[in-house]
Amino acid sequence: MQAPEHQRRVLIIDDDIILCNVFKDILEHNGFRTFIAQKEEDVLAIVSQESVDLVYIDLEMPDLNSVDISNQIKKINPNTMVVLISGYSRQIVEEEMNLKIGKGIIDKFLDKGDLYNLPSVTEKLLSE
Repeated sequence: MQAPEHQRRVLIIDDDIILCNVFKDILEHNGFRTFIAQKEEDVLAIVSQESVDLVYIDLEMPDLNSVDISNQIKKINPNTMVVLISGYSRQIVEEEMNLKIGKGIIDKFLDKGDLYNLPSVTEKLLSE
């Protein structure tokens, strides 16, 4: 099977490496080119070197501020869609987002439970 000229590229940023690898396997099996990062320098290197279409980033990570890194991603490539993911309820996160996140930094929020059909959700996000 021949790879498309521009495979959709997805970056997964989460401190749970098992979750990262599951997401990566699912997305790659469905034709996406996928990257994993857990440290700021790795995120910035990937975003600078690759034309990343979509970033899934966990809300809470011990060594990375999701809002700050999202802002840096948008500065490098404003067209990259940044999707905040969390195991917390939508209401709690949206209240927090309204207080802390400026427009244009985070494009969307998804509860990790919303990702039950990851390839379909990813395709839908990229078509918005």
